[in-house]
Amino acid sequence: MYDLIIIGMGIGGITAGIYAKRGNLNVLLLDKGMPGGMLNNIEKISNYPGLIDIKGSDFADLLFKQVKELQIPYKFEEVIELKVEDEIKKVITKNGEYQANNIIIATGTKPKYLGLDNEKDLLGRGISTCATCDGNFYKDCDVAVVGSGNSALQESLYLANICRKVFILNRKTGFKGEDILIDKVKNTPNIEIIYGVSISKYNEVGGKIESIVLDNDTILNVKGVFIYIGYRPNTDLVKDLNITNLQGNIIVDENFETKIEGVYAIGDVIKKDIYQLVTAASDGIHAVSNISKIIN
Repeated sequence: MYDLIIIGMGIGGITAGIYAKRGNLNVLLLDKGMPGGMLNNIEKISNYPGLIDIKGSDFADLLFKQVKELQIPYKFEEVIELKVEDEIKKVITKNGEYQANNIIIATGTKPKYLGLDNEKDLLGRGISTCATCDGNFYKDCDVAVVGSGNSALQESLYLANICRKVFILNRKTGFKGEDILIDKVKNTPNIEIIYGVSISKYNEVGGKIESIVLDNDTILNVKGVFIYIGYRPNTDLVKDLNITNLQGNIIVDENFETKIEGVYAIGDVIKKDIYQLVTAASDGIHAVSNISKIIN
């Protein structure tokens, strides 16, 4: 029986783990994949205090190094369900079951897609949500980036160093991203912005994207499409607990506790005003601080 199980090893979950360990709690970190979560999909981080233009994957490595140096227990197992039985919380993974008095859900978000017919079949065959992961597959090719926020702008700049040409497809007439990124994109010669359009069809040959059709009937001969139209919370594992809003975000109080005593949530998975790395880390500290007060 653990004092605390933290589900998710992004910056929020790892920060919570660090403070739990320092608070002498019997803690376990669980994650299905790579430590750092979405950090591994970010080419460059420029807005985290003390870290100047660090690669997201490098930041993730630093966080995981700290987990190991502090000897925080962790396991790489996918959590499929969370059961609450009075004071005992059961975390069900594909490998087994763990029990704790307290849970912190830090599962983050997953990308949204356009919802076109053959989209799922083309994932990894021309469609991607991670330029840093897949950009090199399109060296000297033409690609399209869909979106209008910081992620679309940052990844377009990254792809412009690899690809022959990058089309940014923006269904609006302006961008939601930071001005400094917008200026860089507009001044990059091999980036072309097309406003007021969406993709209506993927044309494929041999199971891979050959071109795309826009809703104004324009055909773009691109080999890759990188989609950055937002994210949705990763909350499938708590779907039966009735702790989310209609959008799937977990609802928490000022202590980051849900309406179920001992079940907390932090980071991008919750409903809040600001979604940033620093706020995710802060969420983790607040949640563990409250748990420590109750236990001690």
